Amino acid sequence: MENAFQRSLYSELDDLDYQIVSFLQDNARIPFTQIAKELGVTEKTVRLRVQQMQDDGMLSLVGVVNPIKAGIRVETIIFIAVSNTKLDDVVAELQEIPEVRLIVLTSGEYQLMTQVFTRNQEELSSFIMDKLNKIDGITRTNVIMELKVLKSKLKFIR
Repeated sequence: MENAFQRSLYSELDDLDYQIVSFLQDNARIPFTQIAKELGVTEKTVRLRVQQMQDDGMLSLVGVVNPIKAGIRVETIIFIAVSNTKLDDVVAELQEIPEVRLIVLTSGEYQLMTQVFTRNQEELSSFIMDKLNKIDGITRTNVIMELKVLKSKLKFIR
C-alpha cells in the first residue's frame, strides 16, 4: 500500500510517472510493454514518459553494486573539518580518492561528511594515515565505523 507521505515527496511526478518509476525501481530491466499492460497505457506512452523524465534529470536508470558482494566489509562515515580557505582544494583531493564513495557539504562544526568503503580495517587505517591525514587543509576528523546496517532503503518511491 502506498505511503501518502512518500507520494507527497514526489509531487513533481504525476500519477502515471509515479507508477512507471515504481515498476522500474523493482526491476529496471522490465520491458516497457509489460509496464504498459499493467498500467493500461501504450508502450509508446511509457517509453516517452521514461525518456522525458530522463531528459529532465528526474530519473536515472543505473546499476548499483552491492558493496558486501564486491568485498567491501568496512563502511565508514568520516566528518571532516576544513580551514575556510581550503574547502575547494580538500573536496578536489577527496574526489580523486577511490575509497571515498560520497562527499556531502554539511552545516555545523564539520564542513564535510564522507562515506568511505574499504575491504577491511587495515585498509581503513592505511586510508586514514596515508591519504586522509596528508590532505592539506583538514583541521579535524571524526571517524565513525558502521557496525551494523539496521535499515537501508535504496528505493525512493513506495
